[in-house]
Order: sequence, then structure tokens, then C-alpha cells
Amino acid sequence: MSKDFQSIFNEAWQLRNQGDYEQVLAIAGENLSLAQEAQDKNAEALFLKLFAQVHSDQGELREALSYYKQLEKVYIELGNPQKQMHALRHIADTFLELGEFECADKCIIQVVDHYKHSPVNPMETANTYRIYALVLEALNRSDEAKTYWIKARDIYAEFGIEEGVKECEGYL
Repeated sequence: MSKDFQSIFNEAWQLRNQGDYEQVLAIAGENLSLAQEAQDKNAEALFLKLFAQVHSDQGELREALSYYKQLEKVYIELGNPQKQMHALRHIADTFLELGEFECADKCIIQVVDHYKHSPVNPMETANTYRIYALVLEALNRSDEAKTYWIKARDIYAEFGIEEGVKECEGYL
């Protein structure tokens, strides 16, 4: 990265955590343009992620979805399947929030299948199983969902994520 885009992103993420969305969007917009001009795909991904997350935080799900889809494409261009799958999980989650369960299912099953052959960190796996279980529940496939609730719960329990354990057990 030619400019210190990572530091700028980190500062903007802190502002996001403080709820200063207007400032974050201004920073993201300016730096996304600069990253694109510099043809710096890694930096572009940072600011697309920032846009997506802020719009998601604000309940602007269509806008978030658009940025998550752009983010996934950048990760494809970068040849980074793990980050692509992470972005696709967010796409599935957003479709779920929008009530577009079939679209969510088509996305999340790709992530689940990918992680079966390319393991990632356990929390990423647990969060993926959680989203998949929620999608299955929304599609009235509770029997299938149970398997993924159990898998997610077990990972959350192993890492002491009590909130995750409680949510999963609420469906079992």
C-alpha cells in the first residue's frame, strides 16, 4: 500500500465503534477513491468493508449488500478465497436480514462447503454455522439446522463465548 491506508482504516474503524458514521463515510469515500486511483486492491477492500459495515450498522441493508458484493469481487480479483468467503458470509447474513432466505441459502452453503475443505479460524467457522442454521430455520428446515446449531454451540463453548452458546441452545 503506497499510502498508509491500513492506519487510516484503523482510525476510521475506531470512529465507527464510537458511532461517528458521518465522519467514517467521509474517510471511506476519500480513501476508496485514492485506493482505486492507485490501483491498490488491498486498500480498496479495506474501504469497501468500511462502507459495508457502516451501512449495515445503520440498517441500510441494500447499500451494505452492494458494498459487500463489491468487496467479494475485489477478493476474487486478489485471489484471496478466505476473505472472499468471509465477504460472502456477510452477503448471506445481509440477505437473511432482508428476508431473502433463498439468496442467503445459496451464499452461505458455498461458504460452508468451502470451509469443509479449507479450514479457517474456529470463530469464523462458528459464525458461519450460526448463519447457516438461521437460514435453515428461516426456510423451515429446523431438523437440518439442529446439526449446525450444535456445531456452532460447541465451538462457542470451547472458546467461552457464552452469548453464542446461549443463542444456539435457544434453538435446540
